[in-house]
Amino acid sequence: MRADIRLWTAIAIIGICGFSVAQGWRIARFSLVNVHASENQAEILSTWAAVPGLASTALQTQLSGNINPSDLKAANDRREVLSAILTIRPLSSIDWLALSGMQLLTDQPMEQVLESLELSVVTGPNEGYVMAERGIFGVLLWESLSRDLKSRAALDLGPMIYPRIPADGAESGKFRAMLATKSELVRNELRKALVATGISPKEIEQRLGF
Repeated sequence: MRADIRLWTAIAIIGICGFSVAQGWRIARFSLVNVHASENQAEILSTWAAVPGLASTALQTQLSGNINPSDLKAANDRREVLSAILTIRPLSSIDWLALSGMQLLTDQPMEQVLESLELSVVTGPNEGYVMAERGIFGVLLWESLSRDLKSRAALDLGPMIYPRIPADGAESGKFRAMLATKSELVRNELRKALVATGISPKEIEQRLGF
């Protein structure tokens, strides 16, 4: 029995080493394709989406560029690509947030939109480069948020109030534009949620404009 275990352990190690060599060759080829492909780049790169270890990188290339919100097919395609990426890389907070946005854009059930938003919070609660965007998105969805998600949205707006990098402060214009579309009831609720995080009403008025 012990000899059998040792034999299968050796076979497994050999298999892993062989797989690593094969993956190294695939990665090298993928790099060349990624550099040299031109007008048919998206089509070529999509063929790599099924290659283990490269799938998320290949799929990520399909997210480049902005889409027209009125182009439902492009929005649905992007939602499907994000879903595929997250099956490979489920701890990507920014991709969960992007998926939530695409689900909203393509009229998916609000339960799905909020579930993806919650997963963005769970997988990256303190990732500064995600927080401000997620906070603004939370304000957009404010009327549909649970109490916990409202509190989380208020916390996520922190980087805009106390920016650590220029990009954090740059989001304030987007936030103000979003806030302008909201009712006085929402504005009051949001103000209370921000105060509950320890931010004074004076700072809220000075830094966020309400």
